[in-house]
Amino acid sequence: MSGPERYRVVAVEPDERFRTRLTIQLAGLAPAPFESLEALLEQLGGDDPMVVVFGPGLANDTGLAHAQRLTRTHPMAGIVLLAEELTLPLLQQALRSGVRDAIGLEADDATLRQAVERVGDAIATIATRSVGTEGARRGRVIVAFSTKGGVGKSVVATNTASSLASKGQRVVIVDSDLQFGDVAVLLSVPPLHTTVEAAGAIAGADTQLMEGLLATHELSGLRVLPAPVEPSAADQITAQEMVGIVQLLRTMFDFIVIDLPPHFDDVVVALLEEADDVLLVASMDIPSIKNLKVGIQTLDLLALAGSKIRLVLNRANAKVNLDIGDVERALGVPADFRVPSDISVPQAVNRGIPVVLDKPKSPAGAALHAIADSFLVSDAESSDPEPRRRTWRRPE
Repeated sequence: MSGPERYRVVAVEPDERFRTRLTIQLAGLAPAPFESLEALLEQLGGDDPMVVVFGPGLANDTGLAHAQRLTRTHPMAGIVLLAEELTLPLLQQALRSGVRDAIGLEADDATLRQAVERVGDAIATIATRSVGTEGARRGRVIVAFSTKGGVGKSVVATNTASSLASKGQRVVIVDSDLQFGDVAVLLSVPPLHTTVEAAGAIAGADTQLMEGLLATHELSGLRVLPAPVEPSAADQITAQEMVGIVQLLRTMFDFIVIDLPPHFDDVVVALLEEADDVLLVASMDIPSIKNLKVGIQTLDLLALAGSKIRLVLNRANAKVNLDIGDVERALGVPADFRVPSDISVPQAVNRGIPVVLDKPKSPAGAALHAIADSFLVSDAESSDPEPRRRTWRRPE
């Protein structure tokens, strides 16, 4: 089956003149256009593939708000926007609202029909793929979290992701520290596109669009979704949008590594719930251990993480009069991984190269590779969709 047989075509236009014009242009493809989105929604049922042509009367803020609403409630609806004057700002705003294609009103009937077919074929393919892959194994989500800044959390996240990618895995790292994320800096990747664009487009996004937003770390092949350049942009991104990004990335990659900010908020809680594994990072100092114990108690209170927690002690060989056994007893969590203090780490950070690639045989490089290897081993050993969990006991 191909062409319009695979999808339905409808149109919406509030202006009567443009409705008449659309009726002629889409003759044979679609019935008479609806006067409003509400009128269309009354007729919609199910979630079959559909192309919705928005007429020029909807090429404005109100119309794009309608586009965002439609794509969120009906993910299999692909929107083609007609505009009297298709400017670059309008095009950018339209794409962020979930519109899949936009053309100027001066375009001929053939151009409009080609746009409809292009969007329709893409939507139908996504629908077919989602049915065909239903129940298929999804990518594994690993989050790196700490309740205190400066403990090496981002270093652990970027090195774990880079190590997995260097071993032939399809890996993406998402910087969800939306105000002060360092992933792009640590990897020397220009943040051309960020979580702002991904969140704005997620309602109508598909794998092709997401691929276009991801940067590539050339040394490892790791894909990267950086944090916003401006801290104020964090207010534009909701927890639902971040989870939507991660769920789409699950269909594209073997591993999704997420660098979380060192605090609790709606985004952090939602991503902790979505995660398969939580790398809880602490350094060997009293403030870090104290904050981490409070953090674990909070996770327990919120019924989050639990057996997903895997404790990473950073700078574990530092002579700071703290015994690792005492730390484990205080936290109620055994240390799964110990990353030693190593001059190679700050040297690699200053070069913008992960230490697992810069000096893979250094003590810290080997320890960080071991974290990545543990996920490869457990992933290979487990035949269940859910990774195996270990026992976790509440801190005293």
